[in-house]
Amino acid sequence: MNVTRLVRTVPVLALSAALMPLTGAAPALSSVASALPACEVATPGGIEVRAKPGAKAPEPDASKGSSRDLLQGKQPTSLSPAGSISVTTYVHVIAQGMTRAEGNLSDAEIAEQMAVLNRSFSGATGPGAADTAFRFRLAGTTRTIDPALYDLAPGSAAERQAKTALRRGDDRTLNIYLGGLGGGLLGYAYFPQQGGKSKPWQDGVVVLNESVPGGAVRNYNAGDTLPHEVGHWLGLYHTFQNGCSTAGDRVNDTPAEAVPTTGCPDGKDTCLKDPGLDPVENLMDYSYDACMYAFTRGQAARMDAVWKAWRA
Repeated sequence: MNVTRLVRTVPVLALSAALMPLTGAAPALSSVASALPACEVATPGGIEVRAKPGAKAPEPDASKGSSRDLLQGKQPTSLSPAGSISVTTYVHVIAQGMTRAEGNLSDAEIAEQMAVLNRSFSGATGPGAADTAFRFRLAGTTRTIDPALYDLAPGSAAERQAKTALRRGDDRTLNIYLGGLGGGLLGYAYFPQQGGKSKPWQDGVVVLNESVPGGAVRNYNAGDTLPHEVGHWLGLYHTFQNGCSTAGDRVNDTPAEAVPTTGCPDGKDTCLKDPGLDPVENLMDYSYDACMYAFTRGQAARMDAVWKAWRA
């Protein structure tokens, strides 16, 4: 399996430092770093980062890696029945200590996050949301108490060590790693990619623990980071991929979008010559969790096709 890394962070629109707003008591987490709305940059063959304005994570070079699409530009021609693909899923909690303030999420929090994931992929989250082929079955949860592994920065020794030790199953198995992330990152994921050396230990989805439902990251704590990253794991680009160009995100029914969305704006339209308003509600944009809730039928078809070509 060859992979592309896709990262969700919190917007890299400014370099001035800012503290991420918190809800409730603020645990001492290295992941709670910087604030402001989210913004992401697509990088085929490399990293896609969702970062808050003021995030310390650098914007990646979008020119690196393969420029070929997973489906080589072909549009999917068929769609599996809704809910027909059950994805075996393992959740790996990596904490600094045994307490919740140290990142040790409860079983109830994990269950609610899984419920958000399945609602998102079943189209039960709002009007126009597609009911995809995918449902996710929690097969097990692991807990690792190790401060040295807590900050799962992309490409770090901690990422490699944790995934090498914890990964379960094969390319068809979704492994979710919940831990700390520095630099304003909310999460990142890998998907199969043509060319390059296979690195199975990279496969999976890493999500900031405080982005789960009820977590400490204001505006990003309804659990929508996980569906966003799983969308990448299944081959989706951001809705603003390639801006207003013809190729866009390789999906025909997502309106063109020049830049990521910040907040929950009404009537945002950054590609005036193209039909439709920006897809602020789309789970592959960078809106606040409060207003991003849907995959389109075209995205559902693309994930289905990528699954069959690369993971099934």
